[in-house]
Amino acid sequence: MAAREGNFDRQITIFSPQGHLYQMEYCIKAATSGGNTAVAVRGEDSAVFITQKKVPDRLIDPSCVTSIYRVTDTIGCLMLGLLPDIRSQIERLRYEANEFRFANGYAMPVHALAQRIADICQVYTQEASNRALACVILLIGVDDEKGAQVYKVDPAGHFLPYKAAATGKSEQEAINFLEKRADDLSNLNEDATIELAISAMQYVLSTDFKSSEIELAVVSRGKKLRKLTEDEIEERLNAISERSDI
Repeated sequence: MAAREGNFDRQITIFSPQGHLYQMEYCIKAATSGGNTAVAVRGEDSAVFITQKKVPDRLIDPSCVTSIYRVTDTIGCLMLGLLPDIRSQIERLRYEANEFRFANGYAMPVHALAQRIADICQVYTQEASNRALACVILLIGVDDEKGAQVYKVDPAGHFLPYKAAATGKSEQEAINFLEKRADDLSNLNEDATIELAISAMQYVLSTDFKSSEIELAVVSRGKKLRKLTEDEIEERLNAISERSDI
């Protein structure tokens, strides 16, 4: 509190005596306090992410509301945070991926894209002329070099590969659920990976939900990124329910 009173939270490039960059802490809080939770899971040859789908106004067309974006045919992006910042960031992701393909003649691997966007985010912590973008990025992809991958990038430029990751309102609850199943993740096929992601979301929300209340995308080796339809999600929900009843 004393550091804040000393105006150390007014500049994005100045550390407080306690070693904090308060503006970056505020940025991360703004990105994760929207009320949604997102989960990403990596299986043997596939990667999945899932999040809640909330339409803020009854007059808005629900088909236009999404947190999942296609970057390339084999890389998907899920972002939580402020919508204008998300739109700016997804355009930059697509630009970087296309520039890489043009310069090198092959599709950009997801680990290279994660590092590149993290480098760009980190620059915003050094230059007072730029405001950090309030959005947390989950990237999934499959490439020939490393197979299925999950990456998480925060507004400060911190990024790491994960077996499974979560962000948002109930991040810690989702992590607790996934940690108990960490040893089994590398053996999951596509269907099992999808169902684990849905089960994690059910655990986090502590309730059943309709297929229209979530959105989910999957990418697998040899296949393009695709979003599951409501009918496909409903089929997975029924399979999980039947298995739990046994």
